[in-house]
Amino acid sequence: MDSNDLERERGITILSKNTSITYKDTKMNIIDTPGHSDFGGEVERVLNMVEGIILVVDSVEGPMPQTRFVLKKALEFGHAVVVVANKIYRPSACPKFVINSTFELFIELNASDEQCVFQAVYASGIKGMAGLSPDNLADDLGPLFETIIRCIPGPKIKKDGSLQMLVTSMQGF
Repeated sequence: MDSNDLERERGITILSKNTSITYKDTKMNIIDTPGHSDFGGEVERVLNMVEGIILVVDSVEGPMPQTRFVLKKALEFGHAVVVVANKIYRPSACPKFVINSTFELFIELNASDEQCVFQAVYASGIKGMAGLSPDNLADDLGPLFETIIRCIPGPKIKKDGSLQMLVTSMQGF
């Protein structure tokens, strides 16, 4: 989803972007955020708008410094977390080790007992496949979407409440 020239050149996300998908009559808004602490304000704005996060961890590299930063902020907000071990088809992938390393990161960041019981999903984003076991992937991302529906609560809406709005981006000023 990285669309500006600098993001493509450096291979990083600088500005958050969103998309929405509908899966089995459930609309999901997905926001890609920067991971690096240099863009902490952007991360915090987005975390203020969501109910949970999908923490994508590379199955070869494991949790990176930016993983620590985003996870720390998400835990502070009390968000539900689904951990996705991505790129599991790479020859040097160690998805179970990566999930264990991510669990250790939860502990280091003082996650609550409830937060430490996260759902792991194994995936190959480039192949569009996911599953709850690294040895048993579906031919699509269905298991990931099912996990999102099951583990991340929907938005809290007060239909009769007053209008609430959060301005997150002002361009051209």
